[in-house]
Amino acid sequence: MTLAELRRFSETAKTQKEIKLKEKYWSEMFKNQLGKPGLHELMKELRSILDEYDGDRMLVGEDDDISYIGNGNDELHLVFNFPLMRTERITPNHIRRNQKDRLSQLKALPFEGWGCNTLGNHDSSRIHTRYGDTQHDANLARLNAALVLTLKGTPFLYNGEEIGMTDLLISDPAKLRDTMATWYYDRLVNELKIDPAEAALRAGEMSRDKNRTPMQWSNKPNGGFSPDSVETWLPVNHNYKYGINVRDQQKNPDSLLNYYKHILRVRKNSPALIMGDYIPLHTTSKGYFSFVRKVDSQAVLVVLNYSQAQLELDFSPAKVLKDQKIWPLFSSAVRSITELNPKNIHIGPFEVFIGEILPH
Repeated sequence: MTLAELRRFSETAKTQKEIKLKEKYWSEMFKNQLGKPGLHELMKELRSILDEYDGDRMLVGEDDDISYIGNGNDELHLVFNFPLMRTERITPNHIRRNQKDRLSQLKALPFEGWGCNTLGNHDSSRIHTRYGDTQHDANLARLNAALVLTLKGTPFLYNGEEIGMTDLLISDPAKLRDTMATWYYDRLVNELKIDPAEAALRAGEMSRDKNRTPMQWSNKPNGGFSPDSVETWLPVNHNYKYGINVRDQQKNPDSLLNYYKHILRVRKNSPALIMGDYIPLHTTSKGYFSFVRKVDSQAVLVVLNYSQAQLELDFSPAKVLKDQKIWPLFSSAVRSITELNPKNIHIGPFEVFIGEILPH
């Protein structure tokens, strides 16, 4: 089976048997290209070169194998927590399972490794598109931004997510630049004899170009990325005209861009959110995800409501919250800034809530 045939088979696989075969074939196709001997030696060489230079510097691996962290000083500083984003929907149960598995793996190292979280990059659909439900996309985008920025570990944000950029399906093969997509279109038409219209759709869908379109800076032509007279390398998503651009959102205090700025300020000023341990709470809830981040000097409660329900939550049984009060640091809802009792915390639909746990 050629690579083109395998990709085509993957697109048309529907039964459980076909899906299992697809996974088997992909594994066989690339078994000699992944995780081969010598990679650790290469990582050590890269690290030794990096360590020759003064100042802060960091190596992150586009891989989720924590063994590439080495002994903590001789290979990579970080590897991505890609399992967090390998799901069709971000749900509280998925996040809990991921954090339990990932943090336990890092803790089991001879030294305690550090996490690295993201939900999007240049190889995957944009968060707004990938994890939306077509009804609450804006709410979910804000929840998922808060998730990455409050979990234990270093957060990575893909440019454009902060203004809610979405995928752009490029239907004209002549405008595709991703070499995998242009190759696939050619193979579909000329090798597998697929109708060119369907081949164009398939190539556009699989292309990474859809989530690599130019940054949308303003509502001017080409989204302000380049002058009107210049043809951009990839087409600009037309939604730059409708508020999905930096300039318009800078002026709007309720914009996604200002939401990101606000939560980033809170994170920067919260030692617990930067370096704190992770303490999961209410671990059987299906609609919301809650946890505490804690360092010696501060503890912070985070509640992410992934549901439309109005919640009334009791966190008082948790040791870290017993006989304490909570001071709101951030909320995506409208709420008064006043001390809260952990026994009775109201959380609105799709609300992001961050509160400092006050000492005795």
